[in-house]
Amino acid sequence: MFQYLKACRVDSWIGWAFSFGLGSIIFDLPPFERVAIVFIAFLLVTASVFVLNQYFDREADRRNKVKSRLPVASGRITPRNALIFSLLLVILGLTLVFIVDVYLSALFLIYLGLWTAYSTPPFRLKALPVVDLIVSGLGAGFLPFFMGLGVTHHLNTDVSSIMLVAIPLTLIHSGGHIIQAVGDYEADSKMGINTSAVKYGKKKTVIVAGFMILTAVLSPFVYSAFGLLSYRHLLLFFILFPLSIPVVMRYADVIKNPSTRSVVNLQKTAGKYGTIAIAVVWAYAVFTKIAGF
Repeated sequence: MFQYLKACRVDSWIGWAFSFGLGSIIFDLPPFERVAIVFIAFLLVTASVFVLNQYFDREADRRNKVKSRLPVASGRITPRNALIFSLLLVILGLTLVFIVDVYLSALFLIYLGLWTAYSTPPFRLKALPVVDLIVSGLGAGFLPFFMGLGVTHHLNTDVSSIMLVAIPLTLIHSGGHIIQAVGDYEADSKMGINTSAVKYGKKKTVIVAGFMILTAVLSPFVYSAFGLLSYRHLLLFFILFPLSIPVVMRYADVIKNPSTRSVVNLQKTAGKYGTIAIAVVWAYAVFTKIAGF
């Protein structure tokens, strides 16, 4: 059982869950039971996506110093069992969604379809430069956020309000995907997987990733300058600033030496401090809704 839980790779998609959670509370606070059930469904289908990805990437993962230890690549879970496990997760997740709100099923199917096309031949979107980072941004940032909005029936909210939140989330996840691709560069290049990192080189893609994430981080200040966001909300970003310092230092190491090891160190640091930041932002969003800010 432990190997199947490990195959879900929960630590790799905490940010995806945050996007969903933010969408479910930012405009309204829906009934707890409804959010809880749909959130569990989201976790299940997202886990299925990662298991499916390991099935199709098992050969490349075996050549990857870090991913070679994953359950499917290492052989601790057979490819056949991985497929069955992924399918069971999908069925269970979609069943929960169908019970709570059949209309949300369409969003979940789009989400699953996009990520299936990302990993699965003949589409294999992960092997298309630029397309890979667009898909990752939409699939990990925009769509989960939009699915969260669906829980609160706020899909008809003003489009500009939705995009003000969705765009930074999309940029952050696109940037994170690029850095991940840099860590997978050697294995992907050997397998002929033409990701953005393989196509344009590690140094360039790391810089592009940094620009995307910096743009997302600065966006609230731009919004405030144009009167789209209250200045009082900027206090949150000054609170989070100390948490970004260790991550920035690790990012500087990656620019100097964009190796798998430096990327892994950056991911570990970002995971550690990013989880704290996510908890703070989510708690702040809930507090502002309850307090009526």
